[in-house]
This record gives sequence, structure tokens and C-alpha cells, in this order.
Amino acid sequence: MTEKKDVETEGGVLENLNRRDFIKGAAAAVGGLAFSSLAITNFEAAAANGQDYVIVTEVVKGSAGAVGAPCELTSVFKKGEQVVWHAVLFSGKTGEKLNDHGEMQKRGVKVQVELENGKTIDMHHGEHPPSGSPKIYYWAGAWKISPGAPTGKMTYKITAKDKEGRTGTLNMFGKKDVDTFPRALTIENR
Repeated sequence: MTEKKDVETEGGVLENLNRRDFIKGAAAAVGGLAFSSLAITNFEAAAANGQDYVIVTEVVKGSAGAVGAPCELTSVFKKGEQVVWHAVLFSGKTGEKLNDHGEMQKRGVKVQVELENGKTIDMHHGEHPPSGSPKIYYWAGAWKISPGAPTGKMTYKITAKDKEGRTGTLNMFGKKDVDTFPRALTIENR
């Protein structure tokens, strides 16, 4: 029993996602309805909104140029730091977590982050950590903030698409002055 708790605690957020997390992710995918009474119906809303895939994500500091501890959940980054997105996909119709590596390859799923400046970051589905344990699979993509990047809020969107044309979008291109789920990123001077 203790051993199982340790594994769950060590692994982080993504491998412990449950229906509550799906509901929050589905809410974000269909317009930021998280924590409202409308979140209860997000399976139907995600499907009705064309969301074959519902994307649940977290943002952490990468090791490149990190000010403070890498792999720390945050939405605030300094110029020169690396932003890393982690994501898992759920079915918009059933709420099932879609995380089997072979199935993702078979479906030809591509997941990308698009920054408000038009830059696109490919995310890759793989085993984490690459060595060690426990092993989990999720999507990951990284971007290093250039010294010339503007400071302030930066919005983004994450899209998933497979070879059959099934899609999903987590759109963080909303109003920068409104907190969203997850929040838009903030870039600060070093």
C-alpha cells in the first residue's frame, strides 16, 4: 500500500489524471467553463464542439536556462528560460484517457503548440522519464524564450490531429487580461 502511494506521488500530475481533471480540461477546450455548473456536461459539449480529442496540459520550467528548479509547475518565465508543455489526450466522446504509445502512432496523432507570434512547437509522445521509474507516457514540447522576446502575457494554443482527421484544440488565445485555464504564460525580464 505505501509503495503504491510513493509511486503515485513521484510520478507527477499527468499520470494521475482522473475524471475531475478531464472535466476541467474539457471545460477549457470548449471555452473556459471550468469550475462552473456547465462543466458537468462537457463530454457532450466537447463532442458537439467538434472536439474529438480533449487536451489536458501542464506547463513547467525546462532545464535550459532555468532560474530556480527545473520541472516546476509555473506560468511565469524569465527570458532565456525554457518553457515545457506536457499534455495527455482524452476522447471527447467517452472521456477515456488516450495514452497508449502504439495507439497514438497507429492513429498518426500530431500535437503542436502554436504561440501567439506564430511559432509552432511540435510535441512528441514518449516515455518519461527516459531512464528510471516510474515510467509514464505523455506528450512533451519545449521552447526557449529568446532574450529579445517581449515581456508580459503570452497566449498559445495546443492542437491535436490524427490521420483520420479527428481533432482537438486547447485555445489559450483569449483575452490576455483574463485568467484562463490553464493561464496564459507571463514572460519577465531576467
